[in-house]
Amino acid sequence: MKRKLTLICCCLLVVTIILTTAACTTSQTSISKSSADYEKTITATRTEIWKVISGGGASSAAVAISDNGKIVYEEGFALANRTEAIPVDTNTQFNIGSVSKMFVTMAVLQLCQEGKLDLDQPVTAYLPEFTMKDERYRQITVRMLLNHTSEFGGTYSYATMTTAPVADYMGYFLENLTESSLKGDPGIISIYCNDGFTLAQALVEKVSSLSYSDYLSKNILTRAGMNNTSCYFKEGNTNVALNYKSDGTAADLEYVNSLGAGGIASNAQDLCKFGDAILAGKILDKQWVDESFTAQYGSQSVPSGVPKSSYGLGWDSVNDEAYQKLGVRSIYKSGDTNEYHSMLYLLPDQNITIALTFSGPVDTTAVTDVIVKTLLAEKGVIPTETAETVPTAKPAPVPDNLIAYAGYYTLSGNILKIDFNQAAGEMNIYSNSDTGFTLVDKANYHDDGYFYGTDNRLTLEEDFGTKFLMEHTLTGINGSIKATMIPPLSSSISPAQFVDKQWITINTLPDDTIFLAGSTWIMNEFPGYILFGGGGYYLLNQLIDERTTIPNLKYTRDTMEFKLIDEQGKTMLKVGSFKLINAADVLMLENDGKITLGDQNDCRKLPTDGFIKAGEGRIVVLSPSLEPVYDSLTSGSDGTAVTAGSYVVFIGNDGEAISYDYQV
Repeated sequence: MKRKLTLICCCLLVVTIILTTAACTTSQTSISKSSADYEKTITATRTEIWKVISGGGASSAAVAISDNGKIVYEEGFALANRTEAIPVDTNTQFNIGSVSKMFVTMAVLQLCQEGKLDLDQPVTAYLPEFTMKDERYRQITVRMLLNHTSEFGGTYSYATMTTAPVADYMGYFLENLTESSLKGDPGIISIYCNDGFTLAQALVEKVSSLSYSDYLSKNILTRAGMNNTSCYFKEGNTNVALNYKSDGTAADLEYVNSLGAGGIASNAQDLCKFGDAILAGKILDKQWVDESFTAQYGSQSVPSGVPKSSYGLGWDSVNDEAYQKLGVRSIYKSGDTNEYHSMLYLLPDQNITIALTFSGPVDTTAVTDVIVKTLLAEKGVIPTETAETVPTAKPAPVPDNLIAYAGYYTLSGNILKIDFNQAAGEMNIYSNSDTGFTLVDKANYHDDGYFYGTDNRLTLEEDFGTKFLMEHTLTGINGSIKATMIPPLSSSISPAQFVDKQWITINTLPDDTIFLAGSTWIMNEFPGYILFGGGGYYLLNQLIDERTTIPNLKYTRDTMEFKLIDEQGKTMLKVGSFKLINAADVLMLENDGKITLGDQNDCRKLPTDGFIKAGEGRIVVLSPSLEPVYDSLTSGSDGTAVTAGSYVVFIGNDGEAISYDYQV
């Protein structure tokens, strides 16, 4: 196998977040009933949250639990602002990420309830400015935006995550759609898709004739009594939970401009009020609440059975298998951004709402699971011990019919290779790396039809013309797709114009924290495909002519088209809305201390080792192999040491002069 050295991923300049102090104390506790009623739940909650904070994960957190419409426990953890010694309290705002999807979902369903929208009518009937080059867009209904079956690429990234609000974001988003294709036929496959909810926001604004912020304030926040929730952080608010980097400095405040998909700021108390208002019928009539709680996933979402996470309208899951076995109905939505994580969890039959907000990295699902099980046991709804018996299947050789599943698989961000030691009953899983395919997992086949790993079970299945590697818990039946086989292509189209080229974005906005750089290359194992990326993530697209690629992997999340374009007398790479210059066309930096921009950012190559720092404006430094080295937006103005052959991108507005100090 001939293998090319690759740099696989779009460079998202995000800093790893590590707790720098564990000396912060709980800032506020509120318990409105006798502590004995919730003593075990409170203890478990505190234990789990402090475990995350003291273990080097989240910087701070807050929790609220509501029982029958009344908040019975809420607490803040650690400091929202270490410099000012501001503790997290019930008014501290956090970004809630994708929990924001529940606000636009409720808004759409309100308009349906009023007869202004129909879930099963095309979006184009209400939003004629929504167009795509793929004519199948006319089949996308309002419902498909909310149950992840629209078949959009997934997540539009340009100007999405910034350090200040971008007023023109929706315009960028809609313009990109006009040039985009769908991954497949709408309505069939549920693949998590942020873009559907961004378009749902545009739909709400169009039909209601209100700004999204005004619509929420009038029709949702006021009804639920939510006084501390807003689109973006409240202007001028100093009580915001900051996230702290490994060096102890605070990350810049994060603004998510796709408000419908992830741009709401709130706190645990307000999220509890929101959940309570949904359960109490203050937001919607019961029939529409029940509609949102009904499983809505596409018919070809998994090859057999029920998806492990069964989408409702907006909700991540409306019939969690583990809780179903306990006779409990659970509804939940999690939210994750680069800096924040959150959870809104409803137990409709018990009339309980649980809300969690964190700054910094955390597995909110794992933390919430402990809280929910402890609370249900304490209330006598489920037994105190809920452990399930692991199946007692016996090892066996791999059946002959499964050997045909050997090959290459992908889902998002990696390529896997699968082969078998049939007699030993082993399935070997390899992951793609710069040195080839490296063994990362070995699963043993058992006579119950599952391959057993350390903490999961895997199956191999085929349907809808696709081979699937499915993942299951050790005790559950429902599965999720771990990877799908890469369909072979026979192509006579020459990939030469893409092969072994490096690309650097030159149209990044001054406040955009997403910066794209990477390589295009081919792998001999996949004729007809082009790869783009760097740093651990990639896009694998089908070549449809010598300059154009499209995504053809229907089950892959967050895809983007990329193609070659001619602009400014050069051949450039367009990835979504990002424009990237060929590194071979980058000029050497003449060290005069200032770069005046034209209508794009300016990229220069450094002739010698040295040290560079920004003056006025923003600079991004990449190594000769395009690895991220420094970004003055996120790393401050202290500058960085550089090596000869590194690249510096000067980022600003049209005509702006960017100053710098380059010492050699």
